[in-house]
Amino acid sequence: MIYLVGGTRPNFIKIAPISRVFEKRNISYDIIHTGQHYDYNMDKIFFDEFGLKEPLVHLEVGSGPHGEQTAKIMERFERLCFDERPDMVICVGDVNSTMGVALVAAKLPRVTLSHVEAGGRSFDRTMPEEINRIVTDSISDILFAIDPAHVTNLLYEGVDQYKVHLVGDTIIDNLIYTLSKIPKDINDKYILATIHRQSNTDNIDNLKNILKSLRELSKTINIKFPIHPRTLNIIKSNELDYLLRKIDVLEPLGYFDFVKTMKGASTILTDSGGITIEAAVLGVPCVVVRDTLERMFLIDEGTTVLSDISEIINNVTSAIEKGSVKLSRKWERLLDGKASERIANIIGGV
Repeated sequence: MIYLVGGTRPNFIKIAPISRVFEKRNISYDIIHTGQHYDYNMDKIFFDEFGLKEPLVHLEVGSGPHGEQTAKIMERFERLCFDERPDMVICVGDVNSTMGVALVAAKLPRVTLSHVEAGGRSFDRTMPEEINRIVTDSISDILFAIDPAHVTNLLYEGVDQYKVHLVGDTIIDNLIYTLSKIPKDINDKYILATIHRQSNTDNIDNLKNILKSLRELSKTINIKFPIHPRTLNIIKSNELDYLLRKIDVLEPLGYFDFVKTMKGASTILTDSGGITIEAAVLGVPCVVVRDTLERMFLIDEGTTVLSDISEIINNVTSAIEKGSVKLSRKWERLLDGKASERIANIIGGV
């Protein structure tokens, strides 16, 4: 039995295409939900949209400080594994759920631990996600990497080359699946904004300056801003919501609606890693409010720009003027929508 484990919105976007391939090939698996995200718009809607089967269990860990949340994940997942004894645990991404279940699985006898999206590095250890990536990769038995740079990162860190497999990005598998189900013609002009990382939300000066930039941009172009619940709470508790008055504030969108909104945007302003690759495939320029990025090839390809907060307005304006972007052909194999098929092929040979 294989456990596909997730706990957040991005996890289930990555799990969905693997689940579809497992269903098609009659591979025995269950989905385990840690409950790191628990709001309908951040969680349950993805099970409904993707037709995912119900989780075997929901660990209901909820939110909280990193240590407390990770401890709950480990305690509850370990108890489940003692009772059910899976043969393989597949964790995805870089959130606390990823590292928590990995630490448990790595210590269990006769359990193979696999990590999807292995080797991504921002080289910024102030990011909690970076610690989660490094720990998970160091103890995994099978590592599924998105691109050659991620493979290089793993080998440089001393990971056995026979554990590492270059498969592509399951996010793109899911994007291609979704594009076949949404309207093609979208004519509105707007900027899509998403902000959720702690470096931008917990530093109130940073958050305030980002919102001021959005307000200034909104004078000339509409802005759609689906706000993460945690980000919205911080905005309200610091009385910054006056900066949102001219902005089209939305609740978190389901994945189908979000892809449709991405596809129609003139540019995207974000601090997400996953959105950058989706935007590139959709041909939408992306401005990222971060110092580093796990998919640095997007910077080299010119589809994505890293932006200091003080340069948001200039960079977004330039991106809009630049218009649509396109990745070079050398990335086609890794972005062909078949990463999940490759993962299933490798698992079948283990």
